Amino acid sequence: MKISNTRLSNLRRLMTERKLRGTDLAQLLGKSDAQVSAFAGKTPRKGIGDQIAREIEQVLDLPTGYLDVPVTVDEQGNAVVLGTTGRKLPVIGSVAAGVWCEAIDLFQPGDAEEWIEAPGPVGPHAFILRIDGFSMIPKFQEGDKVVIDPDLDAQPGHFVVAKRAHDKAVTFKQLRKEGEEFYLYALNPDWPERIIRLTEEWHLCGRARWKITDL
Repeated sequence: MKISNTRLSNLRRLMTERKLRGTDLAQLLGKSDAQVSAFAGKTPRKGIGDQIAREIEQVLDLPTGYLDVPVTVDEQGNAVVLGTTGRKLPVIGSVAAGVWCEAIDLFQPGDAEEWIEAPGPVGPHAFILRIDGFSMIPKFQEGDKVVIDPDLDAQPGHFVVAKRAHDKAVTFKQLRKEGEEFYLYALNPDWPERIIRLTEEWHLCGRARWKITDL
């Protein structure tokens, strides 16, 4: 797939997910509706170039290069990375993730159970978390691999890894906000402890960037 087609496909998926119209995107970019329609309308007249791709990623709070990575959508409607580029990242479970959160350092060969190439640009401390348990079904199944980037800021709605201070327990949840309080939220409606208030006892270790699925 050409890079322009990949960018357009990713942009359309994101606009659908976020319920954005062309006029909304134009306002975010500070461009006219006609300018945005030319590359993101129903019948675009030109491709999304490098400069506009980076501008879109910036206003949509996406990592640089996000639009350039080919993805597909699985049966649950999740975006799944198809291509792989960049350095190899360690695949670790929740116990190792707790150690990673304490001492942000680069894993060395032999420290991780598996190494997978990063699907796109990532920060220097990124790793791949293997999901344990069923608290995040149906979006995340046990055994799924998720790229976690500690160098990204986490906002409400993002999926994050958090560590509890007193027992070093690590959990993967969605970050939510109600009023001035932040919470860790389990997507599984049957999970016994579905909502955890984010107190000083909890430390956010990183934000999820991609889910990697073995096809």
